Amino acid sequence: MGWFCVLLSGIAPFLMFKMGHTLMMIFAIIAAVGCFWSWGVMHNYATELAKRRWNYTGGFYDITPEEAQAVPDWITWINMGFTFMGVILLIIGIIMVMRG
Repeated sequence: MGWFCVLLSGIAPFLMFKMGHTLMMIFAIIAAVGCFWSWGVMHNYATELAKRRWNYTGGFYDITPEEAQAVPDWITWINMGFTFMGVILLIIGIIMVMRG
């Protein structure tokens, strides 16, 4: 799910650039970078806990649901905030492109 949020947040700056809205594009870039950063931090928390398992293979998605629950709530809220910001900016960008 993490890559999907980053991808959605990454499309918004392109749409804002295409329409010539520089300030909105900067906000969209901040949302995309924040989404990517916070997703990486959440993944690192879960991976550190997964490394303690005897059958950990080192794969990118070798994380159990219990290990994913180890992610602190504060970083989850930050990720959700950046994701919502990115999706809202994406919707605004789509509306601006449709209106021309």
